[in-house]
Amino acid sequence: MSDIFKKITELNSKYGNESSEFEEELIEQLKKKFPEQYKLSLEDLKNDGSDDPEMEMTPGRFVDHIGDRGEELLKEYEAILKKCARM
Repeated sequence: MSDIFKKITELNSKYGNESSEFEEELIEQLKKKFPEQYKLSLEDLKNDGSDDPEMEMTPGRFVDHIGDRGEELLKEYEAILKKCARM
């Protein structure tokens, strides 16, 4: 497991997101912040044979294309989780 995936798992645990209850909000916010990574992730899903790539998108898919912006993704991810956990 990569460091980013491990940190995402830790953040999910810390903010009570183990069941991915905030996944929709996370994807929407990450899509706005990282549009290029979102497009590349959708292409991956299409190439993998997905009938509905947008429905199968997960926050972890962004990691595959994040490159040197990993820390930025983690900060954004945590900020979204904090906001969702307060609602």
